[in-house]
Amino acid sequence: SKMAASHIKWTQFLCLFLAAICFGGDVILKPETSGGRQVAIILVQGPWFKPDEYVPLAKSVQSASPDLAVWVGVPEYKFDLPVPLDIGSGVERVLKQMQTEGMKANATFLAAHSLSGLDVQSYVAGHPSFKGQILLGSFLQRKYRNTSYPVPTLTLSGELDGVCRVTRIMEEYYHRSRLGLFSAYDVVRFPVVIVRGMNHYQFASDNGTVPPEVTVLDLKPEISFQSAHFQSTSVVTAFISTQLGNKTAFTELMKMVKETGDFLQPIINAYEYEGFYEFKPPCNENPHTPACQVGCEWTRYAVKLMGGPKLVAKLNDTDEFHPASEIFPHIHHPQIRNSCAVPLPNCTVNLTSVSQNIYSAVEKIDTGLSYNSASEIRGKMKSRQTIMEAAGMGSVNFNTTDGPSLCKMINENSYNWSMANVGPATLARYITYGVKMVMLDDEIDNNGGIWIFKPMEYKTGKNSTGGETLEVRSLALKTKVTYPIPGFQGMHFCKLLSPARVTEWMYVDSLRKYYHYKS
Repeated sequence: SKMAASHIKWTQFLCLFLAAICFGGDVILKPETSGGRQVAIILVQGPWFKPDEYVPLAKSVQSASPDLAVWVGVPEYKFDLPVPLDIGSGVERVLKQMQTEGMKANATFLAAHSLSGLDVQSYVAGHPSFKGQILLGSFLQRKYRNTSYPVPTLTLSGELDGVCRVTRIMEEYYHRSRLGLFSAYDVVRFPVVIVRGMNHYQFASDNGTVPPEVTVLDLKPEISFQSAHFQSTSVVTAFISTQLGNKTAFTELMKMVKETGDFLQPIINAYEYEGFYEFKPPCNENPHTPACQVGCEWTRYAVKLMGGPKLVAKLNDTDEFHPASEIFPHIHHPQIRNSCAVPLPNCTVNLTSVSQNIYSAVEKIDTGLSYNSASEIRGKMKSRQTIMEAAGMGSVNFNTTDGPSLCKMINENSYNWSMANVGPATLARYITYGVKMVMLDDEIDNNGGIWIFKPMEYKTGKNSTGGETLEVRSLALKTKVTYPIPGFQGMHFCKLLSPARVTEWMYVDSLRKYYHYKS
């Protein structure tokens, strides 16, 4: 019947449609040269990127390797969305098809773009026969940091990648590629390279459908797609050739890693000032060893600022990381260890402070999408009044010394330090396009529980011309030296703005409004 025939046609159409969605878009590129050693690269598409969008980069890699016969395969996954359970089936399907078409490579590299770079890592770890792994706009997750990951891995990303932020790539460089701290052998097995001026989208082609993560998060590139592909190709081919024993490529790759380290150093400086927990965990109550961080360098500097400009005596602060809410086995409060009889420059006041860095729970998923710097440093310090009196300056008025918004003043110093620390191109970009931070007067609450758990305030504001700003307000707790509760006398606690958070804001998040991919 006509109805049955129509039903058959629709069924056939549906089957063909589903087949096209599931498997119809695999891309296989045969080598451009018939000579040289055969090498295979399987590239797993980023979420919602089409496989054929990687053809320009793949062909660039093929043409840049005249001594190699490079096969490239890009499997298409269901709905263009690779998931961990399907990674292997797509890789093996394309490898089998390449072999059917004549591939005889004995060195296979698995590459992946964007969030798919996170999904392939367990598969690659379980298949150590891969000669190498290439992560484009992605990185090895922290869960593999303290293990012997079995496959050499290249981390390659763009300076202006708004999806996989440069600060997370910095973290990977810190643990894998720092020259002088790791052997050259280790560095070229796990090199980290950043392409200046490149964004997340530029690993693909510029004529595809823009995926949602790019639309929402990515930043404006400062180089063309052609330049991005050329520079990425140089890194990828250097990595592949190095793994195959090419000494010239080894030298080139080391140079690229060094240039990346020079670029990342200002970010590293800021995160070291914070006492970034992913560099080393805090010691807390554990023995103080080189494997952990005793305290926060920025809080130590904040204590000097708290002391004020009129101090003659020197301050020597010892800061320690401890949870601000911890009451067992100790309640951790700042202390003055000694005092000066008169204000002389050869007298040193020894004191202590306490810090706790607070990180986003979302960031623990480790995707590179969210901030990895501390949203606040809970800094417990002695009051300016207490410090000045301990420095031999006699009785001073609390309202005069601690009445002003001293936490705001310290946070402005964090902002100014970061402005002076970042690279010149980053600073110029931020000044021209970045949403500026503005420090507001301190909010005061002398309830210790509220001070601990109420977060530092970040909210959108407007400047005098109607432009967007980010308003930052600290929460302060402050008491006089005559405060009636012993153990809480002469305190000035601040929610401190980390130099790492300011730096991350300047490099990434401040640019989303006026330097977005589509701006």
